[in-house]
Amino acid sequence: MAYPFPRFSSAPQTPQYLKGVESPSSWQSRGLDKPRSHTTRWLIASVIAAVICLVLLAKSFASHPRQTDRVPFSNSNIADFFNHFEGRQDCGIASTDVYVPPLASYASNKKQSLYCPNRAKLLEAMSGGGRHGFDMPYFPLGCHFRWYSTPEICMILDRFDSVVFLGDNTLRHIYSAFNMLLRENIALGGLRQWEMKESEREACRCDNQLTRPECLSYSVLDSQSVRSNDAASGHRSPYLCDRTPHVFIPIDGSPAAENLHSSFSSILHREADSYKPIAVIHSLSLATSLAWPTATTSMDEWVTLADISQKNVPFLWVGPNAAGHLKPPSQILSQGNNALWHYTIEMAEEAQARQLDALGMYNFTLQAGSWDGSYYGQKVVLVQAMMVINWLSRLEST
Repeated sequence: MAYPFPRFSSAPQTPQYLKGVESPSSWQSRGLDKPRSHTTRWLIASVIAAVICLVLLAKSFASHPRQTDRVPFSNSNIADFFNHFEGRQDCGIASTDVYVPPLASYASNKKQSLYCPNRAKLLEAMSGGGRHGFDMPYFPLGCHFRWYSTPEICMILDRFDSVVFLGDNTLRHIYSAFNMLLRENIALGGLRQWEMKESEREACRCDNQLTRPECLSYSVLDSQSVRSNDAASGHRSPYLCDRTPHVFIPIDGSPAAENLHSSFSSILHREADSYKPIAVIHSLSLATSLAWPTATTSMDEWVTLADISQKNVPFLWVGPNAAGHLKPPSQILSQGNNALWHYTIEMAEEAQARQLDALGMYNFTLQAGSWDGSYYGQKVVLVQAMMVINWLSRLEST
């Protein structure tokens, strides 16, 4: 069920009387013939034309929902956003496998009304949806998020001074998918492929980027490394756009090491006069065995550093994934779905108490296939990265 945009309650009213212009009925009541003045006829024609324009304009506003995203809506009929991505055939993933757009039962130009009208509804919908069967595409609750093309993602990122991912391995995988989208490469887009041997590149393609420890060691950790090294690589995979720097800062507890604080502070002060916001995506879960006090301390730790900078730094707290059916029995009690669900709810409330946005991943991953019971493959992390991009699209740019 969608939340339709409201229509105007009524069209603008036609003026009933214009000074200096008499109606035909008034001429007849006064026993006068219709005026033959060309000026009077011109005035009457002008009034009629103006009324028609007002009515058509009112109908146009009533039939087209107001746009609430921060990028222009595209009536694109792209069947598969991954069709031109490197690795599309090898990895066997189409965007239609992971994302089903909202279906409108009437004119296509009204499909916009099926998308979430604001950021709060967007986060609620992405957090609270479900799947119609195991490993089937995910449907958000009540209204829909968008699947943006890469040029649209670039337009969104241009509104930010920097984007920082701050978390443990769960968020690291999302950042890898973020790079795959920007590099239009689902085969190796999450890796520093210029450092790898040809045999390693073959072994680490597609899902193996995320599932094999020897491949994870080559994960991209910042956009600057790609910008500086990819051009000299024999196997190139550049970003479609690289004007906005982004970085992953790995943390596994709180307080974090001082060098990580320094890295974060240097990003906050990179452009002293910049008016653009610096977006932070923050997550901490399995690395701390779901320790609630550690998570809340981490929130306070990084928010305090952001406040010191006096910059506009919006935060998104990302909750943990659900446990897959391959979760080891020894971890079920401490990291099973009961513990993960309560952690999701409590940390979302803690984030909102600090005026941070919160995005839950429990529902999204509950019926998804996991390779080890804790982490997920490309079909999951690519959608998670797109959810983060949807959040970015709804933030104010100043």
